[in-house]
Amino acid sequence: MRTRPTLPTDWLRGLLTWLIYTTSALVTLWLAAPGHVTSPLYLAAGMGLAAVLGWGRSMALPVGLGAMTVVATLQITTTGMLTVHAAIQAVVSGTGAALQVWLAARLTQGPSWRALELSRPVEIGRFLLLAGPVACVVSATVSVSSLAVLGFLPASAVPATWLRWWGGDMMGVLVGAPLMLTLVGRPEALWRARRLTVGLPLALAAVVLAFTIRQLQDWQQAREQDVFAHDVTETVHSLQLQLTAYRDALEAMRSVYAASNVVEADEFRRATRYWLNTLQGVQGIGWAERVMRDEVRVFEGHMRANGVPDYVAFDGLERRPPSGAELVLLRYLEPMDRNRAALGFNVLSRPVTRAAFDRARREDQATATRGFRLAQESGLQQGVVIYLPVYDGEPYTPQARVQATRGAVFLTLRMDDAVRAMLRGMPAYLAACLLDEHEDGVQVLAGADRCPRGAPPPGTRLQHRLPLEFAGARWRLLVWAHGPVPLSTGRVTWVLAVGGTALAAALGSLLLVMTGNARRIQAAMEEARAQRAAAESASQAKSAFLSRMSHELRTPLNAVLGFAQVMELDQGHPLPAAQRTRLEAIQQAGWHLLDMIDDVLDISRLDAGQVKLDTRPVAVAEALKAVGSLVETQARQQRVTLTWPSQLAADCVVQADPTRLRQILTNLLSNAIKYNRRGGTVRIEVQVVRPAAGAARVEIAVTDTGMGMSDAQQAQLFQPFNRLGRESLVPDGTGIGLVITRHLAQLMGGELRVRSEEGRGSTFTLSLPAAVMTAAAPTAATPGTRPVPTRPDATTAPPRHVLLVEDNATNAEVIRAALRTRPWVALQVATTVKEALASLHTQGAARPELILLDMNLPDAPGLSMLQRVRAQPETQGIPVIVISADAMPEQIDAALAAGASCYLTKPVQMPALLQQIDEFLPAR
Repeated sequence: MRTRPTLPTDWLRGLLTWLIYTTSALVTLWLAAPGHVTSPLYLAAGMGLAAVLGWGRSMALPVGLGAMTVVATLQITTTGMLTVHAAIQAVVSGTGAALQVWLAARLTQGPSWRALELSRPVEIGRFLLLAGPVACVVSATVSVSSLAVLGFLPASAVPATWLRWWGGDMMGVLVGAPLMLTLVGRPEALWRARRLTVGLPLALAAVVLAFTIRQLQDWQQAREQDVFAHDVTETVHSLQLQLTAYRDALEAMRSVYAASNVVEADEFRRATRYWLNTLQGVQGIGWAERVMRDEVRVFEGHMRANGVPDYVAFDGLERRPPSGAELVLLRYLEPMDRNRAALGFNVLSRPVTRAAFDRARREDQATATRGFRLAQESGLQQGVVIYLPVYDGEPYTPQARVQATRGAVFLTLRMDDAVRAMLRGMPAYLAACLLDEHEDGVQVLAGADRCPRGAPPPGTRLQHRLPLEFAGARWRLLVWAHGPVPLSTGRVTWVLAVGGTALAAALGSLLLVMTGNARRIQAAMEEARAQRAAAESASQAKSAFLSRMSHELRTPLNAVLGFAQVMELDQGHPLPAAQRTRLEAIQQAGWHLLDMIDDVLDISRLDAGQVKLDTRPVAVAEALKAVGSLVETQARQQRVTLTWPSQLAADCVVQADPTRLRQILTNLLSNAIKYNRRGGTVRIEVQVVRPAAGAARVEIAVTDTGMGMSDAQQAQLFQPFNRLGRESLVPDGTGIGLVITRHLAQLMGGELRVRSEEGRGSTFTLSLPAAVMTAAAPTAATPGTRPVPTRPDATTAPPRHVLLVEDNATNAEVIRAALRTRPWVALQVATTVKEALASLHTQGAARPELILLDMNLPDAPGLSMLQRVRAQPETQGIPVIVISADAMPEQIDAALAAGASCYLTKPVQMPALLQQIDEFLPAR
């Protein structure tokens, strides 16, 4: 039976719930798009629900208080104050949040307030459906309705805001609830075990999703800025083109007066027709003529006689009789029908027009007035007049220009109409107003309904003020976005949020299901680890066993074959023919046993994947030449004729390991001879195959006239140790040579194919990738190809000192016996590393000129002695020939890397050893 927590515990949990909800809400609202009040991933909804599910339904109250705190905080940070309406909205939103988590808990836990394990797929799916899409309707409906009723949200934005609110809460529940349940969920032991397997991945997914959404928001905001800046630039460019056209129109009209002293009304009308039809937003184009006080009556009479019967000169909007010694009267103003009321107006009678006119005629440039009410204005628009003076002659000083002024052509703009016409192509989401900045302040010339105080509405995020220099005026165009910037990627954030949340929810569901069977999976993993450790241990033991067995078998073989070779080399006491025959049989059996040992090691390394290849371009001719010297003797003994390719093309080059290629060819030719009939033939053919598709290949075919194989035997051909029932016919062999050969061919990117007919012979075809010989390949040396060094006279030549480090007395005696064929060599034997190092550094003693080193010594590894020899300046130049029964490739590589001059494996081929000694100790 579950007991209720104590009162202090309830208060502490309530405080934590309020703090977690408020903090997570403020953090995730950071993801909200600019200008929106909803987040695409509102994790607080899921955190609050988890607190109710884990700590009890009484936690719904702290959730509601947290929602109130969030709304109030946002209102204060945005406007600097909490209004009554904002406080009401906070209470309503808090109530909606509390009702939502209570309903979600009721739907998922049932009336018994049972614990949620969320271990079965059905249970997880039911939870995600009821707590997510279903329950999240509550807060969205309550809060968005309140925003609309209280005037915070226009009716047109209600559907989209409701959808974003509902989606943000739902996605927050799908991710945040399972995450928070790992901290507060019941049963506690189950959810505690899920903190790393479920909680941590969901937390990382939430962080990555949140930052990805925020990055997209930033990118979208930057894109909005770019689009807004581009549209504003285009708008300003269009406006500037129109203003330039206004100046061009004035210059054109001035040229009319420059060409004629008298311009009649009809001429003026025809001159303005093009510009009035072309320019947008122009109230009128006119001519204001300078008239002296005593000429006014005559001027009025002339105008009445020429088509303006009601023409009267006047001052100001009150149409007062003109005053002043000088008047500038509007004589022409087209189109006449909408500007007749302004004819006769004295430009010098109003300060705003007088200031512009005086500046224009003194500076001889187009000058715009400040905004004012036009005489012909019937509405509330501001008007601006641009004057361009016309002179008699070409005066150069301001005073001369004033005296020479004939009048001015002018252009009248009703600014709202003009700006509206100039900005006709402006995108619909933009709004603008035109300001005139002067020493008395800022005047709104156009768009006063949109920016009555010369500023956009409060909270406007995208706005730009651009200066406009026009006709001596300092105007400023204020442009702002009053609606969303049209972007094709505007919904990407929500698509990502939905997709990312779906993936996170799927991940959480999968992890929840998996953790339900965690113990079984963990037990299986432990068993698998134990089996793997046992397999690795067995592999290591196998490698160690093979290495040890190779060493133990090669050591006695070295004595057998070594003494046999010494007896064969002993020219001072030659053996009788019968004993020589027996000696050859001993050597043949010994070398055959060595081949079997090498084959077993090779097949073991192949199975373990430990074979290392050094592939390079290899000339096929050179490889066949090296192999030929090895099989010619066997062919003569079997009376088998070898037929070699007569001439190979220069491009017969393969990509292969030279040593392994010779091993493969030796095995194929040896088998072809061994399983042939007496007097048979073996034919070797080489061809380059260039398929239509794919790289070129070189094929080496070995064809014999031997026994051949049946289909059943061919099916078993590459089985290890299976000699296909030929043991009695050919005693020699292990049955693994072809297995090794095919493995090696495959490792070098090739293949080995066989075609055979029983009783007629077989053809084995080795196919390898063709290559290009970039440099002359070194020819493999075969016994007997190197020049024999001149041997010094043992009686006169000084001795050459050789140090043999070998603990096995039999092996040491083999080397000593072999070196008797080199009487000028003085051999010293050391059985330990300590003894060898002492002999190298003994004062007064002759220092060895060559070291023969075994790798398995009683007091230290031979490799350590080799490293010491190479580390000492006085000994680092002494050549070291390693003679060891350890034939493992890694041991050979280590010795050569440490500075060994060469590495010979036991049993030692005495000709090879003597040849190396002759090279390192040439005759003096």
